[in-house]
Amino acid sequence: MGSFFLPETSNDPLYERTRDGVEDYWIIGRDHIEKLWGRCEQFIDPDAKRKALSDFASVYWELQLAYALCDAGKALVPRGRMQYKRNRGPDLFAEGPSVWLEAIVPRPGNGPDALPYPELREIYSYDPDAVVLRLRSAIKDKSEKISNYIEAGIIKPDQAIIIAISSVLFPVRNTGLCPPEIVKALYPVSHRVLEVERATGVVRNSHYEYRNVIKKDRGACVATDVFLDSRFAHVSAVLFDETDWVNPGYIPGADFVMVHNSCATTPLPDGWFPRGREYWWRTGDQLKCKQH
Repeated sequence: MGSFFLPETSNDPLYERTRDGVEDYWIIGRDHIEKLWGRCEQFIDPDAKRKALSDFASVYWELQLAYALCDAGKALVPRGRMQYKRNRGPDLFAEGPSVWLEAIVPRPGNGPDALPYPELREIYSYDPDAVVLRLRSAIKDKSEKISNYIEAGIIKPDQAIIIAISSVLFPVRNTGLCPPEIVKALYPVSHRVLEVERATGVVRNSHYEYRNVIKKDRGACVATDVFLDSRFAHVSAVLFDETDWVNPGYIPGADFVMVHNSCATTPLPDGWFPRGREYWWRTGDQLKCKQH
């Protein structure tokens, strides 16, 4: 098997820093990648080591996703047993029940809707709507790709499909918003509103503001009620993660956020991934969450 890292020149700075860095955090990250590779090499693209030279984050995310699934007891199928040809198909497949996972690492983007990088030690203004727009774009792209897999017969009608998104390349992560940005990209919700009794200060009720579109800087409106739209019914759920390889955490997948599609043709079973948080929209206009 050997080391994950190759001694060749890379055009990905993150790859080179992780491979060659001498600071503690790069050493931690390098050790974590080697652990992922030793455990999950058989589940991802055979050419992953070479692909990582130019797209390190995407290979990391596939490995991290596979590792978390295996650690949680999911029965992943090795890539060599996949039936599709020329490596054309979703990234991971689990049995019992049948669940496909298509992984993506969105980039910060370009132009007026790009995510800005804050200056070091400077105060900055975080714009969650910009993150929602980047996530929404990634979901649209993967949804179309999944449709092609279904048409090609790679994904069968009784098989669930998850879009697995990592924000590892976003400038700002781990914001702790409620609900998180990924939920705002899939369901028509915005800020949480508390109804407080003036006389006592007691919270009597709470709800989320309704919002089903976001307006881009150039004026175009982007829908954020994806999982109430039948055009996305072929997607069972979206899984989201904000962690990285230099801060791997103690329990793989403990930070995952799973958002179920209430309109899914093939729903993902509740609790299929028994870690992190799950979100549903099942009572018409109420968002529900479970913390595992």
